[in-house]
Amino acid sequence: MYHGTTNNYPVSKYSIQASQFKKHLIYLRKNGWHTVCLSELCTPDDLPDKTVALTFDDGYADNFENAFLPLLENNMKATWFITTDGIGKHAEWMGPPSEQTKMLTASQLSEMSAAGMEIGSHTCSHPDLSQATFEQQARELSESKQLLEALLQKPVKGFAYPFGRYNEESLTAITATGYDWACSTRSGWFDKEPNPLLIRRVTIFADDTAAILARKLAFADNDVSWKKMANYYSQRLKAKFLH
Repeated sequence: MYHGTTNNYPVSKYSIQASQFKKHLIYLRKNGWHTVCLSELCTPDDLPDKTVALTFDDGYADNFENAFLPLLENNMKATWFITTDGIGKHAEWMGPPSEQTKMLTASQLSEMSAAGMEIGSHTCSHPDLSQATFEQQARELSESKQLLEALLQKPVKGFAYPFGRYNEESLTAITATGYDWACSTRSGWFDKEPNPLLIRRVTIFADDTAAILARKLAFADNDVSWKKMANYYSQRLKAKFLH
């Protein structure tokens, strides 16, 4: 799970520098990783073992030059979850407008979709759905879906929860408004989550190097600090000798 891909140092811990993202792509290519749109994971029998779905939340303008184009150059795919009220504007939930809060335009989204990238919804206004009524949630879900479908002229079946927050009514609203699957922000492997409305993802943070990406791919965890890795291998050794 990526967010912004800025040319400057990220103001958000969830965004990453463009130069760092390119190093991530180099690592993936050199180590035989196959990238897919997230919906393709729903038919895993047809995919290589080393398959990863890259996702981008919100829809920041810097993703076009610094993520979409590099992905295209490397024959890679990704999935974008778009907050529709921000299209061509700024991410209001990020504070005062700046270069890093600029959002993708309608024409850029159309170009990305036509080039094989997958576009999903991230609501209209990026609210905390866990604090919204069912009616409010249904409106955010349906209106963003309808706008994207009208823009892209293709079905929009995927969704990602803003802030990773939801409640039981969110799951009902997602199904009622015609989505097939939805992404949470809980870490873990795709196939370890039986509910298609709670797909797990691993978060990429601002300081994640290619080496950290490699560990996250190996463990499907947000925390791959050396302390945690040492503890993991220590527990494995103990288990081995105890048996």
